[in-house]
Amino acid sequence: MRILKNTITILAEIIVLILSTLWYLKTKEYEPLIAMIIGGVGLLTSLISKWFLRPRIVLHQQKTDWGRLTKGYTNNNPLIIRLGIDIPNQYWELFWNHILEIRNNSSQTAYSIDIKHINTPHKTYINEEIGKIEPLLANEKRDFKVKIIQNTTGTHIQADDYLKTNIKTLMKDAKILVKYEDESGTKFYTEYDWLTDTNKFKLFNNFKNKKS
Repeated sequence: MRILKNTITILAEIIVLILSTLWYLKTKEYEPLIAMIIGGVGLLTSLISKWFLRPRIVLHQQKTDWGRLTKGYTNNNPLIIRLGIDIPNQYWELFWNHILEIRNNSSQTAYSIDIKHINTPHKTYINEEIGKIEPLLANEKRDFKVKIIQNTTGTHIQADDYLKTNIKTLMKDAKILVKYEDESGTKFYTEYDWLTDTNKFKLFNNFKNKKS
C-alpha cells in the first residue's frame, strides 16, 4: 500500500510540474510559475526522501584471534637440529579469524541481499548465513565468521612477525559490495573497505566488471 501511495505521489508531482510548465510557456503568467516551483520542490522532496528513507546496510569487522600451525621442517636445516639452540626453518600455516557484522542500520527492511567479496586472498573462508531472498529487518544484524589462511616458510620468529604485520598487506585491496532493495524494488549498494573498516552508500555498482 505504501509503495502504491509513494508512486502515485511522485507521478502526480511530475504531472503537475509538466502541466504548469506548459501553462507558463503558453501564458507567461505568475500562477503557472508558482505552480512550477511548488511542483518542482515537491518532486525534489519526494526524491530526496526516497534516498534517505531507505535501508542502509553497514558492515564492521573485528579480529578475534590468530595463530600458526607447523607443518613440518624444510630442507633448509642442519641434519641435526639442537633443541633450544637452533632455530629451524619450518612450513607454517598462518590463520587470522574475524567476525564480520552485517547490520541493517535503518528503519526500512532490506530485501534481495547479494554479497560480493572482491580482491580477498585466495584462502579466505566465509561462513555466510543469509539467503538471497531472505530479508534483513530494520536494525537486525548477523555475524559471519571469516578465516584467512596463508602458507609460508621460515623460523617461528619470522612466522610471528608475518602474523603481526602482513594481514594489512593481504587485505589492503579487499572490498565487500552488498546489493539490496527496498520494498518497491529500488536497488541500493553498500561498498565496504576491509582495511579502513568504512562503508560507502551508493546507487550504482562500480564493480560490475571486476573479478571477485
